[in-house]
Amino acid sequence: MGELSQRIGKKLEHYGNSIFEHLEWKILAQDVQIDCIRAAHKNAKSSDKKTHGVDILAGYYNPFTKRQEAFIVECKHREWSNFIPSNLSLWVEELCNTIECASTSPALTTYLEEYTLIGGILLYNSSDNIYEMERALKSISQIKVPRRRHPLMIYLADNSRLEKWYSFNAEIAKIKQNSIENSFGIIYPSIGGSTWDRSPVVTPTYLFSDYILTSYIKSVTNQGITTKVDIKALFCFEHVTDDSLKYLQDMINELQLESRSDRYQEVHFYFYPETEKDIDHIKDSFSKMFAGKDTFKYYLMDNRRLSRIYYESIIFLKI
Repeated sequence: MGELSQRIGKKLEHYGNSIFEHLEWKILAQDVQIDCIRAAHKNAKSSDKKTHGVDILAGYYNPFTKRQEAFIVECKHREWSNFIPSNLSLWVEELCNTIECASTSPALTTYLEEYTLIGGILLYNSSDNIYEMERALKSISQIKVPRRRHPLMIYLADNSRLEKWYSFNAEIAKIKQNSIENSFGIIYPSIGGSTWDRSPVVTPTYLFSDYILTSYIKSVTNQGITTKVDIKALFCFEHVTDDSLKYLQDMINELQLESRSDRYQEVHFYFYPETEKDIDHIKDSFSKMFAGKDTFKYYLMDNRRLSRIYYESIIFLKI
């Protein structure tokens, strides 16, 4: 996607330009000032708004809608004490206002010729590295934004989500190194799962979901003989419980993951543990639930907030 500006990189700290690195999004514009054309838009002091700042204008191809879509990405790098409902409501409203003016702004016309601007993503990164999940969820649930004539798709990614994306990007990078024929792609099942569309693009809907289904081909050499292996890789970001693992089992059966290839295949599961207890639970429950499934393997994605000594002791375990 190219280098993001130094200003945006500073806002997002260690995430920087790696956030969208393997999502197959394209940076259309960055650090652009556009004129405000709506009298109803006010600044923090309730005076008329003159301009809006566009941190990132990003575009991608959506396999579901069969069109090129664009999002405005707003970056907030603030101390954790600022993550409160009133600020969140203000930031979301400002993002909505920016989108409304951006859709017809001459400054962005060239970039949006082939794209449909449909919404925005608010990225929040705690500048003091403090984050509390329960408080974050409570604050997000209390966001209030005035109704609009035309609905907008708005997403919010806080530290928890950004860290999951960081790990997701890292795993994709490793998989691409071992895949062949540039074969890595995201699976987009049709309604009912009867047909599949496959694309390297990770849409916002998938980015904010608990499960992301992917596939790729890797080569395995054994005693001088190289064979191709079809891999279905399922990334799981939901909190790990017996119920969530049972849901995975039902998903595999519903989508018939084990019967969609003529070649030898494996099903890989990537879990994002949120606590050390999750790691132990995955290790014990997965082995029991999928006992006898030699082609099923699990991996643990990197959660940088867990104890490195404990985490690294079993992070490479798989069955």
